[in-house]
Amino acid sequence: MNSGSRVPLRIAAFWGLGSMATTTMLNGVSVVLLYFLVTFIKVEPVVAGALLFGSKALDVLTDPPMGLLSDRTESRWGRRRPYLFGSAAFCGLAFGLLFNVPAGVQGAALYTFLVGALALYALSYTAFQVPYMAMPAELTDDYHERTRVMTWRVVFMTVGNSLGSAGVPALVGALGEDRAAYGQMGWLVGAGIALAMVLTAIGTSGARQTRRPDNPSRLGQHLRWLRANRPLLVLMAMKVFIYAGISSFVAVMLFFFVNVLERDLVALAWFGLMQAGVTIVCTPVWARLAPVLGKRRVYVISLLGFVLTMLSWLAATPDGGLTALLWRAALLGLFSSGSFLLGHSMLMDSFAWDYRQTGLRREGLLSAAFSFVEKASLALGPLVIGALLSGMGFDKSLSPGEPQPSSAITAMHLGFIWIPAGCQLVAIALLAGYRLDEAQLR
Repeated sequence: MNSGSRVPLRIAAFWGLGSMATTTMLNGVSVVLLYFLVTFIKVEPVVAGALLFGSKALDVLTDPPMGLLSDRTESRWGRRRPYLFGSAAFCGLAFGLLFNVPAGVQGAALYTFLVGALALYALSYTAFQVPYMAMPAELTDDYHERTRVMTWRVVFMTVGNSLGSAGVPALVGALGEDRAAYGQMGWLVGAGIALAMVLTAIGTSGARQTRRPDNPSRLGQHLRWLRANRPLLVLMAMKVFIYAGISSFVAVMLFFFVNVLERDLVALAWFGLMQAGVTIVCTPVWARLAPVLGKRRVYVISLLGFVLTMLSWLAATPDGGLTALLWRAALLGLFSSGSFLLGHSMLMDSFAWDYRQTGLRREGLLSAAFSFVEKASLALGPLVIGALLSGMGFDKSLSPGEPQPSSAITAMHLGFIWIPAGCQLVAIALLAGYRLDEAQLR
């Protein structure tokens, strides 16, 4: 078992691999499912958005119990890894079911199936994600080593983002772009998600672990300690706006590409690949800048760059060409890599601060609290986009690519540009309240 501050390469890399699985699972649903349900299953946009919101609400409610459970678990596999291994198959199954709605099912039977599949998706995702995100706080106590470990997460998360937002649409396009193609994609991607999760559980064997508390405290006491952790509360408040904006951007992305930019799934795939490639290349650069300029300052720079990139979409037109599209993808990759890396590195610092204040190792509960906020915020995107599309005249009876009313196009601009940009600006303002640095932790 590793006991030093330096995390072995194997453990850091295999832990990072789990992010590829979770982000593929998350983005594959966030980017494609709303479009699939509205366009092919003919579910009203606001209803489809409400179903996705409901599944996230269930996900949110199960986070704290899952965190406490993993904190209090004792096994020869440690506190976290049994849940990583046990939830893998269910995550893959849930992803496949969501895109394999039985033909001919309508009305109450259709919604019963969707609610059941979404519930399985939410519960299995929680069972993997919460213990998984508690692990890096246990791997090392070193301030800058946490940034190095998070570099692996950002790299694999970028691959997962690319697979979910670009690979999934590309696979659907290669399989025929019809309802059956979405179903085949669901099983193939679901199998890949399950395999990556199993490899994460196996590959992190021997990772440094912290001991289970001898006298576990009650949930109420944990929450009182949580309220005293100002750095974590600031980051959680920021993430409400950051993830709400990103989920809006992701939920309407396919609609924006097809109906505003008049692009096909191939263009979306190239966009995702460019963004992923630049993110991977730039992540080590941000990691080197952080010790020089400070984590907080680098975080602000990356968030401001993201806002400016989002506003550049106001000039995007169908005549802009693929080159303009790829330039925006590159800029998104550049600035999102910095914001993801520094945001998660600072999150682990706030976990370390909690240990200094309480003397307890409760990474699972803290991970659950943060995941609670993250998932609640991500749930807002599909709900808001579904309501905007329905309220502003989106016609679900039209075939994919047929011109939509101008009011529906306006709704897509709101969800794709203005909501994400505004949310990031609020997050930057909130970051002024974050003061935790290396000196304080020492």
